[in-house]
Amino acid sequence: MVDSTGRPVQLCLQFVADRLADRTGHPVQLAANSPIAETDAVLASGTIGDQPLAVVLSFIAPPEGDDPWYRAKADVERRLAGRLEGGYLVWVPQGAELPEREPDSSEMVRRVEETLGRFVPGGHGEVRFPVAIRIRKSDAAGAYVTARGGLANSWARFTNRVSGHFQLDSSDLHRLPAGEANLTGLIDEIIEVANGLELGQLVEVMTEDAWPAQRLRGGTGMAFIGEPPGSERSSGAGLRRPLRRTVQAMRGPLLECNAAVRVVCFIGPYTSIDQQPVGTALLGFDPALYHGIDLICLAAEGALKPLLDLTRDPLLKDESGALTDAG
Repeated sequence: MVDSTGRPVQLCLQFVADRLADRTGHPVQLAANSPIAETDAVLASGTIGDQPLAVVLSFIAPPEGDDPWYRAKADVERRLAGRLEGGYLVWVPQGAELPEREPDSSEMVRRVEETLGRFVPGGHGEVRFPVAIRIRKSDAAGAYVTARGGLANSWARFTNRVSGHFQLDSSDLHRLPAGEANLTGLIDEIIEVANGLELGQLVEVMTEDAWPAQRLRGGTGMAFIGEPPGSERSSGAGLRRPLRRTVQAMRGPLLECNAAVRVVCFIGPYTSIDQQPVGTALLGFDPALYHGIDLICLAAEGALKPLLDLTRDPLLKDESGALTDAG
């Protein structure tokens, strides 16, 4: 069960309020009421425009825990507390580690503080960390690359552009800076390096891991949103069963609220908001579970994406026409 007074809940509620306000053009206020038993969800209430609003905020992965990743997360958050004015979120890509020891911990704190310190309220960007990609020429025959890590899905883009068989290790890369040009440029650089390698030679190509971050329009402190590497909470069977239980558990408290609009927002630890399984999982549940809910959305990668716009309530109308707000 999450702490409804904790910093991650308070900052994520501010994030949802900011994004709903951007989406609808109405001022939005939200405050946590109480946790929902046996879930990682919190019931919140407030207003949208001049109408009462009820929101369930539900974390796909718990915002706090006892394992080393969560302890490292709490340490970095604690060290940044008080150094920055305002409220901030940093979205950790899936699979990314958080440093437990010096000097890596201090280097992360420095980079986060430098980046977030430039943001105005409502501003956003990426915290970038240098990472190495290793490439080795393993065979003179062929014209392809075997890749693992962040570039694993891009292996086909190397085919017939290299001379030989290469093994590419991009395990330390989780999310490139946004924009197709960054991926294209990195692939071109790797191909150029690869074609200059001797058989058996291993070299490193440096790039940047980019973590979305934003300064909220309210709140204080900062929180990292993510999950420990290797966690199965956010996909497969590890997602569907808890997700169904959460929807079932939240219905009663949400429908009992005196509200003109009812919204459910899942907070997801996904590297890409466009490549996540939550929407598909929700479509597979009994539609009766959603009776009385107006909008179900997902927050991930610094954006808010509607998944099920159930009633198309005019108060929640998207004035921009965009499904996703990356602001």
